[in-house]
Amino acid sequence: MTFMQRCLAAFSVFLMTQAFASEEAYRLGNNVTPSFQQIALRIDPNQETFSGETTITIHIEKATDTVRFYQRDLDVFKAELIDGARQIPLTVESQAYDIQQGKAQEILPAKTYQLHMQFTGKVNITSDGMYLSAFEGKNYIFTQFEDMHARRAFPGFDEPSYKIPYQMTITSPVVNTVVSNTPVESTTQADGWQTVVFKKTKPMPSYLVAFAVGEMDSAEITGLSVPGRIYTPKGQAHRTKFAVAQTPKILDALEDYFGTPYPYEKLDFIAVPNFTHGAMENAGLVTYRSSLLLLDDEPRLTEQSGPTKTIAHELAHMWYGNLVTMAWWDDLWLNEAFASWMESKITMALYPEQNTQAQLVQEGAFGADASPTTRAVKKEVRSQTDVMDGLGLNYSKGESVLQMIEGLVGEVPFQKGVQSYMKKHAWGNAQADDLWEVLSTVADFDVPALMKTYLEQPAYPLVSFAKNGDVSQSRYHLAGADVSPQTWIVPLAITYKKNGKITHTRVFLDKAKTNLPELAEAQWIYPNDNAMGYMRWQIPASQLHALLKDTQALNAREKKSLLYNSDALLNADKISLDQHMAVLDALAKDNDPVVARSVVASLNDLTYLVDNNNKALFAQFLNSKLSHWFARLGTVESKGDSNDKSRLRNAVFGLLSRYTQNEDVIAQSKRITEKFLQDGTSTGRAIAGNAMRSLAVNDDKRWFDKYQAAYFATNDANTQSTIRFGMLFPEAVTVRKVLDMTLNEAVSPANVLGFIATASQAREDQDVLYQWLDENMEKVTAKMPAYHVARMPEYVSSSCSEHNIDLAQRFYQKHMDKYDGMARSYDVAQDESKQCAKLKQANQGAFNQYLQGATAYF
Repeated sequence: MTFMQRCLAAFSVFLMTQAFASEEAYRLGNNVTPSFQQIALRIDPNQETFSGETTITIHIEKATDTVRFYQRDLDVFKAELIDGARQIPLTVESQAYDIQQGKAQEILPAKTYQLHMQFTGKVNITSDGMYLSAFEGKNYIFTQFEDMHARRAFPGFDEPSYKIPYQMTITSPVVNTVVSNTPVESTTQADGWQTVVFKKTKPMPSYLVAFAVGEMDSAEITGLSVPGRIYTPKGQAHRTKFAVAQTPKILDALEDYFGTPYPYEKLDFIAVPNFTHGAMENAGLVTYRSSLLLLDDEPRLTEQSGPTKTIAHELAHMWYGNLVTMAWWDDLWLNEAFASWMESKITMALYPEQNTQAQLVQEGAFGADASPTTRAVKKEVRSQTDVMDGLGLNYSKGESVLQMIEGLVGEVPFQKGVQSYMKKHAWGNAQADDLWEVLSTVADFDVPALMKTYLEQPAYPLVSFAKNGDVSQSRYHLAGADVSPQTWIVPLAITYKKNGKITHTRVFLDKAKTNLPELAEAQWIYPNDNAMGYMRWQIPASQLHALLKDTQALNAREKKSLLYNSDALLNADKISLDQHMAVLDALAKDNDPVVARSVVASLNDLTYLVDNNNKALFAQFLNSKLSHWFARLGTVESKGDSNDKSRLRNAVFGLLSRYTQNEDVIAQSKRITEKFLQDGTSTGRAIAGNAMRSLAVNDDKRWFDKYQAAYFATNDANTQSTIRFGMLFPEAVTVRKVLDMTLNEAVSPANVLGFIATASQAREDQDVLYQWLDENMEKVTAKMPAYHVARMPEYVSSSCSEHNIDLAQRFYQKHMDKYDGMARSYDVAQDESKQCAKLKQANQGAFNQYLQGATAYF
């Protein structure tokens, strides 16, 4: 070997070593593993700082001089290893991804040690990690550690694969209630302080550790298999009656499905007044946005589904996510998908009046999953912003695919597979492949192969049918998008009519094209029985025409899916606007409120084409389509109204109040708004929010002061959310007033983004929005949760206007690199905006022409 060859060889080894190191840099590795962690914290909600110490039992597998752990924004002023009577100091250096490297001055033999650290930290106000929340003049400490925020409260092995017992000790002023994951083991008091020692937890990942400190009240949840309470800010426990009543039967249904008891010692809830997400499944101490637990004793039917579904979702996590935990964050989607799927299953069984079975979960995923920028649900994850990227698809796409698999396997075999999986991996970690392996034992098809096509690549198929029986698939995309070719294993449940006879067949489309002779010359084809597929589809125009004359052969889910599918084909430039409107017109005649609401939703999807030039014609068009429903439904709920009827009433009123000058609608808007501002229980929140928007949109800025005063006068989170929704004032000065509210300390950090999003929708041009953000970006982002900061472009900067797209480009070029994850969100928002601008350009002329024809005889 020549000298040059030796140099090249050495350089190659160096590169491989560096590449390996780079790959490992975001994980701690397996050489040092924890088995137990004790955490002691000293917390006063009225102080900005806290202190603590922790002792972690660790085992070193191979001799080393280095112990790695996580911390963020803490001052670890003492770190040492304890080996019997010896104390071995560690010098701590920070590395990337919040990893800390504790280095000893000697080689540490492979054995068990105690890693002891002392630290101080600052309580943050952004609802990440351990944070401060104020309510009615009192301060509270709450926690949100998923996904990588436990390290903000204490140093440790903050990865889901390290599933160990924890024991919390919290010292706090005696006036406070202190709660954590487990029951209290002991309490002592001295000098006005209490020290509360909690029982050791069962094995769990660090992101499930939770605690709360503050002057809280509570209500007992009776009828559970374990003790349980709902904790609230002081004076609010009386508003938990609905949640107290629903929780026992939800837990009982889950215990029955999984075939095992609830796995923890207690089940407590906390109503948190400042919370980024909806809820968090901490083992034994589930946290919720206060709006989900602090309710009227008997909420309206339309307002019951949010709380019941969320409780079902979080309690499903006690098994899927907590008892069996993902090995790494790239499988977070499965935690959330399974909990979402279980939530739907439980609410369908326990609350038939909510008609959950009529909901098409996949429609919540299709929009985001069609984008060329979309990443696979199962993707590489290195940082917290990677986890949050595409978070919504974890829920909606994941649930849709599980729903599809259950339909193929069968309910009973699927349940047996899940129970087997739980038993096999209880108290441990698992990956998605572990579940597919178990389900393969109860399925007659290749489960892993099918699942990988949906979860390890982005997007979904468009399945096309030809008259001669040819069936082909391609990647669905919006018109003009540039995407790579893909194929899926597509389960097709097909209903078709041939020679006057309706027949059903099932096939797997596992290649780009095939031929199904039985479909040749069919009168019509409906290839998505019960609307369970995760796909779009297209049949020849003649078959669609025949199907629209035979819609009585379809159920409500299938009719909804037919309309939404038509909308998607229009956006993909596969059909014309006239063809889509023919589908809409056919289904608009349906008297089922479920189908009628899908018509309203489809009409709303066309509003991106409404501008100052055609809004008068569009108002006439909407009146022609919806006035008969408005006349029948009005704005007042009757006692016997179904959930679907009430939701249709809200949808019809919402669209009419936003886009028409209907005098009856405006009169009702004033009546509803005046009553709601006086009494937040006087009417349903959905219809009240639409009424307030109606007055705001009509540029009646006189209402702003009334809305603002009412917002600050109430402590009810649901009332506040309704008022914020209504603040759609288009006048520039009032838009700035709405945005200024975000900096008011009475607006919680978790609600800041909601105000910005509302302001972003108020005007056709967004100049005022970006001017205000440019002036206040540092102040407003300092108040917001990290997730909201990172995702801000997607929430506030999607637009179909070329002018607004340009404004966004100029604004984010100056700001996005300052914030983790914002550049990715900006790319998503820009792609969505540019796609919408292309659609607007392609469809605007046809839409204007259609409106002129449709309104010619009004």
